[in-house]
Amino acid sequence: MAASATKIRPALHVEVRLKSTIGAFVRTDLVREEVSEWLCTRFVHLKLKQQVTDYEGLSLGNHIESIDVVDFSGEQADTSSHRLEEVQLDVQAYELHGSSDDGSPRTVVPSIESDEADPSPQIRVTSLPSKSLNGVWDALIFDEPVPAKLLRLLTRIMSLTKHPNLNSAIVNWNRLLLLHGPPGSGKTTLWLGRQFTHGKLVEINSNSLHSKWFGESGKLVRKLFDSVHAMADEETTLICVLIDEVETLTGSREKSATGNECGDALRATNQLLTALDRLRHRPSVMVFCTSNLVTAIDQAFLDRVDIKQYVPNPPPRAIYDILRSSLNELIRCDLLVPSDDPDDGSDAASNESVNLVQAGSDWEVLELGTFPSLAEVNVHMWNRPNAPARKLWEVAQKCEVR
Repeated sequence: MAASATKIRPALHVEVRLKSTIGAFVRTDLVREEVSEWLCTRFVHLKLKQQVTDYEGLSLGNHIESIDVVDFSGEQADTSSHRLEEVQLDVQAYELHGSSDDGSPRTVVPSIESDEADPSPQIRVTSLPSKSLNGVWDALIFDEPVPAKLLRLLTRIMSLTKHPNLNSAIVNWNRLLLLHGPPGSGKTTLWLGRQFTHGKLVEINSNSLHSKWFGESGKLVRKLFDSVHAMADEETTLICVLIDEVETLTGSREKSATGNECGDALRATNQLLTALDRLRHRPSVMVFCTSNLVTAIDQAFLDRVDIKQYVPNPPPRAIYDILRSSLNELIRCDLLVPSDDPDDGSDAASNESVNLVQAGSDWEVLELGTFPSLAEVNVHMWNRPNAPARKLWEVAQKCEVR
């Protein structure tokens, strides 16, 4: 008899940001439960990017700073509005950590030799979620939903590896992700799930792990990952390890051997591979790596990668959205202001801002004070070549890397 497959119910993801509670403790699980029940009883539909208000009447409402509908996990739909009875409501509650928690980088692994003057830290630890990273995820703009796809894959892997009955000797993941692509294409950030109460971002300065003393680079790599293991002893803390320019530590050993290169680099690569194998048994650790030269990476490292994602240069549509979001932020801060008189920029100059219309040009004044989406441009401004948004689209097309 053929087994019938059960279709996974799509999920609508809601973020509840809590107010800073210095000296107080708020149970996020209670917030999640109350907000979930309140949303299901009050709303029939919720829309992506919707900011939910009027939650002050909740018993824990005074601890809530905002409620936002942020993502949808399911088949692509023609509408951004979703019926709650047709989706699984996934509510996450969190509080952002301030600069006192994560601001200053700290060197976890000291230099082996005291006379080697290298002021750059080997790792910087940031408590998650962090105010310093707030907004970074929304600023990642791609033509395809790369961030959302990776997030779903990673959270699924993390939830599976936390399953108590899973035999890791039979089914095993290294929880190793490699983002590769041209420089400047954009690569980083993560979310905390239900399995973890806290998080830490560990940023590794790969260049600082190469010592001028023969044989010491491998020791630096080992000591660094010993520190990561110590952090992972707290199993309720999600540890996100970020290694930028990973090819610095994982150069091809075959090419190095045939090119008579220094054996210290080989030792560093071997030590990193050993360290990653040790982390395989730490379900609370996820390793992210970025590279601009994936062809220079050792094959043994690539074999350990669970997800290898190419991040290309953005196409014109994505470039337009990147430029649009940057300009709209400058407008929001009154650093870029629309002008009714293009020939007079004296007031704007005195306020250290810039007029949006070039003096003496044939540009139109920006409508509504912000740049619209490209879809709105194509519908409403197709016959207005002097509109600022149309000019911006022309710039975006010229910025494409071919």
